Amino acid sequence: MPDLWQRAVGAVPVAALGLVAVWQARDFPAVPGQAYGPGLFPTVLGLILMGCAVGVMFQKPKVQRETIEVRNRIAALTYALTPALLFIGWEIVGWPLLSCVMGAVLLWVGGARWSRSLLGGVSIAALTWIIFALLLRVPLPRGPLLFVPY
Repeated sequence: MPDLWQRAVGAVPVAALGLVAVWQARDFPAVPGQAYGPGLFPTVLGLILMGCAVGVMFQKPKVQRETIEVRNRIAALTYALTPALLFIGWEIVGWPLLSCVMGAVLLWVGGARWSRSLLGGVSIAALTWIIFALLLRVPLPRGPLLFVPY
């Protein structure tokens, strides 16, 4: 039972943040002439956060507690450095490559297997490119991948 309370300490704030994002996005005004408005991204992100919170609540640890503590420290450092790496590599590397690599590394550090991490990194890059560059027309840097459509 103590593990459930520990998981709840992390999951409840994430679920609450997701709920607030969805709740606030419903009041965003529609943009004339666009099929998708500014509330799409916060709504999708809020739903993903709530889903992650549910996953955290029902996840059973598969490794010993000492290993979890070391991995958590490495993960915290990696997550803290990610915005700086994103800022530095944004223009040079481009969003598709940068988000793919960063997504895969963050998933791996978070405990996913390499195969799932790589699949997740590719999925993150593709999904964010489709949502932002293609649907919402937000200009994202392509880096060396000039063949990627806008």
